[in-house]
Amino acid sequence: MQTVPMKSCIQCGEPTSDNYCSKCGQKQNIQRLTLSSFFSDFFSRVYGLDGAFPRTVIGLTKNPALVAQEYIKGIRGKYVGPVGYYFLIFAILLLLIEISGYEVADYFPKTEEISDSIIDETGTTKNSEAKALGRIIKSKIYSNLQYIAVLMVPFLGIWGSIWFKKSKFNVLESTVFAFFILGQAIIFNIIGFLFFALSGYKSLSIVNAVAIIYYTVCISLFYTESITFKSILKALVVYGSAFISFMIFTTAVIVLIIIFQRSFG
Repeated sequence: MQTVPMKSCIQCGEPTSDNYCSKCGQKQNIQRLTLSSFFSDFFSRVYGLDGAFPRTVIGLTKNPALVAQEYIKGIRGKYVGPVGYYFLIFAILLLLIEISGYEVADYFPKTEEISDSIIDETGTTKNSEAKALGRIIKSKIYSNLQYIAVLMVPFLGIWGSIWFKKSKFNVLESTVFAFFILGQAIIFNIIGFLFFALSGYKSLSIVNAVAIIYYTVCISLFYTESITFKSILKALVVYGSAFISFMIFTTAVIVLIIIFQRSFG
C-alpha cells in the first residue's frame, strides 16, 4: 500500500498529507494564480463559501423561519451567520447611499421634522429648544445609524421570547432569528432607496408597511409554525413592544450623551 508523503502546511507549517490542513483548514493543493481563479476566489468570499450568501437571501425570502430554525439546530454551513448577514446587508445599503451622492438623512425621516410635528408652533424659546434638540438627536442617529439600528435586534429577541414563552426558543435563539429577519428587511430599504435615487420619490411609508407585514408573518411562523389571527396579533405586539422599547432606550441614551457633553465638553 502506497503511503502519501507528508508535507508542511503552506500557512501554519503543520505536517499534513491531506488536501486541507487539519489544524488551520488551509487548502494545500494550490495552483498558480490565474485570472479565472482570482475571480472565483473573489466571488466565493463575497457570496459566502459554496454560495452561502445567495442561499441565505433566497431562504429568508422564501421561508425565513426555516432558515433561522435550521441555523439554531446546527445546520450552519448552508447560511451566512445571522450577525454577519445583518451587517453585510446594512453595509450594502450604506455603500449604495454613499456612491449615489446622497446622505443617510436625505432618505430616512428627518428628526427635526418629527419634533416640529409633536410640538405647537408658538415660536417660544421652549419650542426652539425642542427643535434644536431634535436636530441634535437626528445628527447623532444618522452619524451612527449602523450601530443604533442594531439595538433593535435584542429588543425583538427579548419580547419575542416573552410573548411566545411557550415556544421552544430562548432569548439567544430568538435574537438569532431577529438578526436574520431584520437583516433581510434592510433589502426593502435598499429597493426603496434605489427607487428614490432614480425617481426622487420617497416610498418609506410603503417600505415600512411591507417590512412590518414581513416581520409579523416571520415572527408568527418562527414561534408557532403557522399563521393564525392570534399568532399575527401576538407578532404585532412583539414588534410594537420591541420598537417602543428601542426608541425609548435610544432616545434616552442620546439625551444622556448630549447632557454629558454639554456638562463636561
